[in-house]
Amino acid sequence: MSAAKHAQEALRLAPEELSPIAAQACILLVTPHLYWREFETALRYAERGLEIAQTLHLNELLPAAYTALGNVLTRFGETARAEAALRQSVDLAQQLGIASYEQLMATGYLAYNLYGQGRVDEAWQLAEGALWAYTGNPDTYEAFVCRSVLADVALENNELNRAENLFSDLAETGERRQFRVPLAMVYFGLAYIHLVTDRKETGIKHACKALELIEPTKAFQLFIDQGERSRVVCNALVEAGYKGPFLNRVLENLPGKKKPAAITIANQSVIHIKTLGTFQVFAGNEEISQERWVSTKARDMLAYFITFRGERIPADKVFDGIWAEKGGRGLTAFHTALSRLRSALKTGENSPRLILVEAGDYRIDAARFTIDVDEFDSALAKARASTDDESTARFYEQAINLYKGEYLQNFYYDWIFPERRRLTQAYLGSLRALAEHHYTHRRYTHSIELLERALRVDNLQEDLQCQVLRAYAALGDRAGLINQYQEIKRLLAKELDMEPLPETEKLYKRLLENFKN
Repeated sequence: MSAAKHAQEALRLAPEELSPIAAQACILLVTPHLYWREFETALRYAERGLEIAQTLHLNELLPAAYTALGNVLTRFGETARAEAALRQSVDLAQQLGIASYEQLMATGYLAYNLYGQGRVDEAWQLAEGALWAYTGNPDTYEAFVCRSVLADVALENNELNRAENLFSDLAETGERRQFRVPLAMVYFGLAYIHLVTDRKETGIKHACKALELIEPTKAFQLFIDQGERSRVVCNALVEAGYKGPFLNRVLENLPGKKKPAAITIANQSVIHIKTLGTFQVFAGNEEISQERWVSTKARDMLAYFITFRGERIPADKVFDGIWAEKGGRGLTAFHTALSRLRSALKTGENSPRLILVEAGDYRIDAARFTIDVDEFDSALAKARASTDDESTARFYEQAINLYKGEYLQNFYYDWIFPERRRLTQAYLGSLRALAEHHYTHRRYTHSIELLERALRVDNLQEDLQCQVLRAYAALGDRAGLINQYQEIKRLLAKELDMEPLPETEKLYKRLLENFKN
């Protein structure tokens, strides 16, 4: 009997709906349904497994439950929320002191998430660091998963010799330990490398091994995930005379030149948070009104938990952050606001508890929130990791469009300012980088527009002003160049009682001189 059938049977025979057996069965059923491309079913099992583990305080199951949910969310394209769930899994495994192999497994899947986002260097560092710290048996399934990330990253970086060596070592381990599905993907990697390096005969042999291992499991989604590599391997198999529903389904579902439609999650229990600009909270499609919060302190408490979402926070620390003016007084106000906060976030009778408490420490269940800052940071990480000029620009554009204003601009607590400064600087850096991209491609007007947006945030950044000078000169706009320099002089004199830097003056004179030639 397959692992999926075992889990389904266990779920059917569970003595009660809320039980450790039911939780484990739900978590186990997530992966096969993902591989079978039954994403909605996988999501239901992931949500249910996490809910049972939280309700029954099955702490030892929580890392696996968050890992399962993170993997599902990755398939739905919710990469920021998926990353939050997977990081929560890693953190919990470490905090709970769970066996090192559990931590390695969670880290391996997180590395795969980053790899899937194109953040290959981060994925490599994470997987390599986890393997270095791992003290268990190097032949375990968890270590195999982490080592597979390193092979995939090497392949993504077109380091074919390195990737082939890593895959070959994995094949030896996988054969010895009979890791059927991951071993299939190892042979897939070897097949692709051999096929693109003109070793067709051995490439077909490796492809046949991959197909032989994975076809009975019907896990065709794993081939689909490989994109164009899968097209190379599957077409080679078809040309060699292999055919069948598995290969047909893979080839039918491979993305073409048009981007496939995004898969959406119809999940009303997810809370959507907007912090860039005015703080807004949405339960489903409905914004939570002031009347529903009952008090502003309940709303402010959520903003506090969102700001420190990677931490477990003692009640007294939250109290000091929100009620600084009431220092030394009891925590009644804290518990009242927490109760109101939980009530405001409820989306139904059976909605999960989104603010969790463990041993007196509080945290939000980050996997059940979508937060614009996470999406902003994810877009920036993808931009920095991208090696394609146009993709980099597109990711910077995504980040810029998410920035609607200062972080929690209608809040005035001291604990907000470090995050506000960080995000403001990241936004300015994105505008600067995208402006430079458009300048390089001779889109000077667009470059100026982006720089002007940056200067509306901080008009005293002289390097940005110099970029504007260069753009006006490139446009052949002598009046614009002169006016911009006069504006720099006026601002510096008014705000700082200073003249422009000598470097700025030299640049201006050189650009102006070019108009005379």
